[in-house]
Amino acid sequence: MISEELKEYISSVNGKLMDRFENREKLLQMSRELIRSCGETVSLSHRGEKEKALKKYDEAIKKSKEVLQVVSNFPELLYGDVGTAFQELAEASVVVSMYFDEKLKLASDLGIPDTYYITGIADSVGEMRRRVLELLKKGENKKAEETYSMMEEIYQTLWGLEYPKSVVPGLRQKVDSLRRILEETYHDIFLASLRISTNDVIH
Repeated sequence: MISEELKEYISSVNGKLMDRFENREKLLQMSRELIRSCGETVSLSHRGEKEKALKKYDEAIKKSKEVLQVVSNFPELLYGDVGTAFQELAEASVVVSMYFDEKLKLASDLGIPDTYYITGIADSVGEMRRRVLELLKKGENKKAEETYSMMEEIYQTLWGLEYPKSVVPGLRQKVDSLRRILEETYHDIFLASLRISTNDVIH
């Protein structure tokens, strides 16, 4: 009977499905931990706490390897929070390199998919804007302009990646938002330069 065949089939795959379910739950938890570690890395970097930032960054890399191990066994689970975690790791890598002159770890160094690394790079431009604003507050306009130049270079490079959504999901929307971030940052630098010029005239 066909019903008997179906029952036998369902019984045979039940163990596989349970294994996949358990690994999915584990993967979600690990991905959230990775996202948290990356966020703390970025925050510590902005505060200039190099030792703590690099320690948290190392923790993130170790956690990402655990995530990759699970993904290698269940590649169909690479979506949602898992992809976001890889993006966050890429972003943290750029920020750590920017603040502390550490050698930039690329996608191949981290073992993560290129698509998530690229979208992570796009996200890092927002953190660069944050750095520009911090530098302007300190009156370090030259450094702010150097960081802005880096933002522009990244934008121009990513803008040249004309691929469909299915190739690099979310990239086009991120690049579009980068244009606005660049315009706002340029305006902030321009106003800061005006304040310096006005002060020079007064004194």
